[in-house]
Amino acid sequence: SSLTVPLILHDEILGTFNVESTRIGAFNENDLQFLELFSREVAVALNTLELLAAEKLTTTASSIEWILGEVALPLDEILNEATWVLEDSMGHDPKLAERLRQVLVHTRGVKNLIQQAGEKLNPEAPSAIQPSRFDRPKLRRKRILVADADEMIRRSAHEILGKIGCIVETAHDGAEAALMARSHEYDAILVDIRLPDMSGYQCFRRLREIDSELPVILTTGFGYDAGHSIVKARQDGLKSVLFKPFRVEQLLTELEKNLLESSPRAGQA
Repeated sequence: SSLTVPLILHDEILGTFNVESTRIGAFNENDLQFLELFSREVAVALNTLELLAAEKLTTTASSIEWILGEVALPLDEILNEATWVLEDSMGHDPKLAERLRQVLVHTRGVKNLIQQAGEKLNPEAPSAIQPSRFDRPKLRRKRILVADADEMIRRSAHEILGKIGCIVETAHDGAEAALMARSHEYDAILVDIRLPDMSGYQCFRRLREIDSELPVILTTGFGYDAGHSIVKARQDGLKSVLFKPFRVEQLLTELEKNLLESSPRAGQA
């Protein structure tokens, strides 16, 4: 004979609990009542285990996200400085130039190593290491450069775009942005209209001189554009303007639009 009861929690059936015996008529009403009470405890225990597993994944994901956020800007500093030195050494010291290229490769690899470490901690759910509210497969692995003097904006760009799989690098001013654009391939560049060393329009023009097909998006706070950077840039082909602080949906939509309108780019140099 056998006795089967459902495992119920909050009016939801999680499964069944079955007891069997070789004797005929081995179970009575008291056994049924006991098994129903016992099954409730089993359902609670199973739910607790699921919550603990979810908490583990969430904690790991949060830790990896925090680490990535903390190392993002220092890694950008290394990339910027190494790129400056690399450009100065070109044609003078080939061995030094090659070593600097390796520094750039290894520096960019740090983030991937951190993400891989997180996946090893939770191999059963690697997708939890990069939680995202938005599914934008077209933006994954796209390399985006953000030129802005405001550290909070640079950090915000890393947090927002990094979560959906973009490779984000930053520059403090227009000269750095131009240097990075000359030395590396980017799929799109975001440029603040108020850079310390030049206007947004001047930076826009310099970037377009480096690569006429490069998608450039100007960004601005809610203030007066004294240099009329946006108006001038629109006359020269600017397609998008973003307001800060960034609205996630708008930022992702504008990036997608600009990438679709541009020709395919390597984006992985």
